[in-house]
Amino acid sequence: MNSQNNLRKQAEALLSASGTAFTDMSAEDIQKMLYELQVRQIELELQNEELNHSQHELMISHARYARLYNASPIGYLSLNVDGVIKKANPAAAKLLDSTPEALENTALGELINPLDQDEFFLFIQKVLITHFEQTLSARLNIVSNMHANFFCQGTKYFNCPPEDCIHNDQATYVECRGHYSIDENNDERICLSIFDVTTTKKAQATIACLNQKLEKKVFQQNQDLIESNKELIARIEELKQYKRQKIEQEAMINAIFTAAVEGIITVHLSGVIVYVNDTVESILGYSKEDLINCNINKLIPLARQKNPTQYLNNISGIGLSNAVGKIQEVNGIRKDGSTVPLDISIAEFAMNGTHYLSIIIRDITTRKMQEQNDQKHLDELAHVTRLGLMGELASGIAHEVNQPLTAISAYSQACLTLIEDKNHDQTLLAETLQKTSAQALKAGQIIHRMRDFVKSKKIHRSSIDINCLINDAIGLCESYFKLNSITLKLQLKHPIPSLCIDAIQIEQVILNLIKNSIEALINVPPSMLRKLSIQTTVNENNTIEIRIKDNGPGIDFTEQSKILTPFYTTKSEGMGMGLSICRSIIEAHKGTLRFNSEPGKGSTFYFTLPIEQINNGI
Repeated sequence: MNSQNNLRKQAEALLSASGTAFTDMSAEDIQKMLYELQVRQIELELQNEELNHSQHELMISHARYARLYNASPIGYLSLNVDGVIKKANPAAAKLLDSTPEALENTALGELINPLDQDEFFLFIQKVLITHFEQTLSARLNIVSNMHANFFCQGTKYFNCPPEDCIHNDQATYVECRGHYSIDENNDERICLSIFDVTTTKKAQATIACLNQKLEKKVFQQNQDLIESNKELIARIEELKQYKRQKIEQEAMINAIFTAAVEGIITVHLSGVIVYVNDTVESILGYSKEDLINCNINKLIPLARQKNPTQYLNNISGIGLSNAVGKIQEVNGIRKDGSTVPLDISIAEFAMNGTHYLSIIIRDITTRKMQEQNDQKHLDELAHVTRLGLMGELASGIAHEVNQPLTAISAYSQACLTLIEDKNHDQTLLAETLQKTSAQALKAGQIIHRMRDFVKSKKIHRSSIDINCLINDAIGLCESYFKLNSITLKLQLKHPIPSLCIDAIQIEQVILNLIKNSIEALINVPPSMLRKLSIQTTVNENNTIEIRIKDNGPGIDFTEQSKILTPFYTTKSEGMGMGLSICRSIIEAHKGTLRFNSEPGKGSTFYFTLPIEQINNGI
């Protein structure tokens, strides 16, 4: 209403100033003027209506702008030439951690980080001077809770330590874009849009940090690759050198195989021959062409072996645990059909994933002949020592034979007396004759055992109970135990496995060791108890051990290293062959003879006999 009154007054004043007098005008002119005024009034009313419509649209647009302005996620600020905030939307207020009302008349520079204020004021001056859009990236002098929480977790999200990047920097980064404008009061204004670029800044910093770390890592990896390359080059040279050495070694091995005095046969686990050396040809008479791809049975027929099943298992690889690494004696067959004694040893190896057996054969014909000669010589020496031993025991044996002869004589005289009596007791006569017969048998057994003991014959092995053999040997020396007051103690294991041995030879060893102990105990003063013990045990290594122990004077330390050597004796009339022959006999039975002795406390001689090997027919 006030606006209309003001317009009327202005119109009246303009009319008065124009000097137009309606009284001087004619009616026609007045009529025309009224018409013009009516037309003008209608035009004005139409213009007013249009203005009202435009004003309404403008108000709608202004309201829409205000809503967009207030709802925009982008912060907007209106600054004067001094950088003072004249207007701010909610997004800007939220970014600046304030309210739109509180921000009005606040200098924006106070909210800028002091380190960036110089650049901010320079930014304001450029906008005012150039009237062109300017851009500034700066930090605010406030900390957003959202950003603080985010950057506290920065090292977790980006796996980057705080000292290497800016995750511990909790400032808020903004990007400002300024435009020059003139407001409705014709005052200069700066329209400023601000964007929160903290996340982008931090991400860029993190990316830069990670890129730097990546560069370092790549550099380190390059260095490692260089070192690895050097090592590979060195390794390649080593491999080349190894290859050369391998070629040389193969040439050397081939030369050794060719020149070896032992035959070398390589077979597949199925028994098929894949390689033979030249020595096999000279031992068995076959050429290499005759043997390649043939079965090993062609050279070593199973039917001619002592234990074909075990041998087949060994050759076929089924029983390698019993065959590999051990030397076995077998009979081979030559091309002409004759047999040849062989020692074979087996080794297993793998090549290109396939397992093979390498069989080394040795022609032991010469050795077997030598062994036979040695055995014959040993039998002769053993026979001589048995004769000497029997001579030394002759008086005791004569006493043993004399006892049954004396008894026979007495029983015979008693029988004659009974016969002379016509009324003699027939039952008593029969008992006396039975006793006479028993004594005669006893004398005959003693003489028979003496004859067998001294008889020279070939070695003969049979199944023997070692405890029985010990009792037989003790029987031949029983008079010596009584004569020299020797206490005999037997510790014989019952039951004990039977042994396949030469009974005469082993009895000779037992008898010789007992005689040596008796001779040692004779030197013990009569006031002391003379003790001799014989013990048999079965050891864990599947051997039987026989111990003969006495408490005699023992053997001097200086003599212990020589006592088992041939021709060494501590007796004035000894030959020094007894213990040496005993050791040879035991070793021929695959056993060992040893002793322990301590001067003044006695000696223990013990020997072992392997049960398994002997029972397998050694």
